[in-house]
Amino acid sequence: MRAPIAHNADGLRAGGHPALALAALLVLGPLPLAAASPGPYTVQPGDTLWDLAEHLRPDEHASIQETVQLLFEHNPHAFTGDERTLQVGAVLSSPDTPGGQARAADPAHAAPPRAPQHTDSASADSVAATPDGETRREFVFGERPDEDTDAETETGTSAWDLRVDEAMVELGVLGTSGRPVDYVQHGRAVVSARRNLNEDWDLRLGARMDVQAQQGGDYPRTTRARADYDENFLRYRGDRTRITVGTQRILWGRVDEIPPTDRLSTKDLTRFGLDPYGERRRANPAIRAEFFEGPWHADLVFLPIFRPAELPDRDSLWHPVDRNRGRLLGLPQDPALAPLIEQATLDDDVSGNGGAGVRLGRSGRGADFAVTIQRARHSQPYYRFDGDTRQAILTGQPAGDPTLEAVHPRTWVVGGDTAFATGAWTWRAEAAWLSDVPVTRADDLRQTTVEGVDWVIGAEGFPGDGDFRMTTQLAGQHLLNAGDMLDARESYFLTGELESPFGGHNWRARMRYSVGLNRRDIYLNPELAWIAREPMEFYIGLHWLDGAEGTAGGFYRDNRMLVTGWRGQF
Repeated sequence: MRAPIAHNADGLRAGGHPALALAALLVLGPLPLAAASPGPYTVQPGDTLWDLAEHLRPDEHASIQETVQLLFEHNPHAFTGDERTLQVGAVLSSPDTPGGQARAADPAHAAPPRAPQHTDSASADSVAATPDGETRREFVFGERPDEDTDAETETGTSAWDLRVDEAMVELGVLGTSGRPVDYVQHGRAVVSARRNLNEDWDLRLGARMDVQAQQGGDYPRTTRARADYDENFLRYRGDRTRITVGTQRILWGRVDEIPPTDRLSTKDLTRFGLDPYGERRRANPAIRAEFFEGPWHADLVFLPIFRPAELPDRDSLWHPVDRNRGRLLGLPQDPALAPLIEQATLDDDVSGNGGAGVRLGRSGRGADFAVTIQRARHSQPYYRFDGDTRQAILTGQPAGDPTLEAVHPRTWVVGGDTAFATGAWTWRAEAAWLSDVPVTRADDLRQTTVEGVDWVIGAEGFPGDGDFRMTTQLAGQHLLNAGDMLDARESYFLTGELESPFGGHNWRARMRYSVGLNRRDIYLNPELAWIAREPMEFYIGLHWLDGAEGTAGGFYRDNRMLVTGWRGQF
């Protein structure tokens, strides 16, 4: 079913994919005005230009917003679009400012570097001359030049760079009277090994482990530990070409949450939408070719194997088919269908390839834009009753072996996105037409497809010229010529995020939200985190959901919970 509830993720992301971010923050540590042996820093999913600017401010009087704008304006080559599309491995130059000299990072005070989502070749921090002869400090973000990993052999290869890219442990306590379980636990670890084979070839290996458990309440007690591959690829780099083969995350688009042109990625629905947007994507097998010519960037992708969305345990409180209460995510609850859903067997067809697409973008001082054409399969499953079960329902006969089939229709996607900056604000827009959106007919419960249009417009900035950051987005989803369907024909949402450090940047307050405008569908996620020991942080938060029947907020309203946990990297 279409699950439009959204949760906003960190913006201004590195890695070249504006819809990609993880919750962990980039930490560079105290930055003196000069350093005898400055070192580069690695950018990974979740590293944001906003967090980077927080540690690269030329002096304590410069605001983060001013530093973000400074870094972006003086480094157009380091971005494929707006300031959200900082490229891993990019060389950022920070010219001298009236408030002081440009600052280089001191590795002696820096926290462990972060691992990139799309590993780029290593670079070095150096001093370079501009065309007009001005000397400036260049900040480089790439592989970490540790003494034992950065040294190249005579053949041009480097040693393995091993990292724990992400680790987290979280405990949740549910608090509603109708809660399905009493407690939930979640743990995750992502590890990687990287190596530069020579100046043209890079190799990355990655794996992840997820552990989820639930106890108490009416739902079965479950514990599931599952290993999975992360990004594993071989990459070739030419002067204007980059070829990547292997498992990788490919997210196209420019907006957070509900990005209309992000159709080639694999969704992670193991916790539905509790994680920030970038953490709700898994790597999938892909062949990717990128070509660069001046401000133009062409991106071609083919998915030889289709990987559907990653789902939670069948008895998890987050599964889109609730067989404990006989409900389907996205459709109104029907007492007549509840017994069939409770007994239904799930059948998922995942054969074939995942599709292909091309994206052509241009970046510059003015408005950045990109257009895309894709032939992709829906990653998130859409459930329908099989023919025998549907016939039994229509005739009032008992269904001997009720079955729900998970389908992933292929759809043409034609869309585009754009962004431009005005003062302290960055404005973004993205839209896409889809040829085949799955729906269920009201008269005979038959699953079919109709055309659809999704769009998002939004802004991100720093009100008051301080460190407080806000993102707000208005999104719409429309089914065209849908007729009498059980699915919602139109959905409008206001999503966003409010974030601000305080207490000498030892604490961070954040609020993610999504509010349905034409139907009650609410998600709120306030969080307070202690970040004085970055890249480790301890946090406490609340996931509050509510909504009308047939909405995601309504489907998960009893899953409201208080959570506390730890996140870190090594």
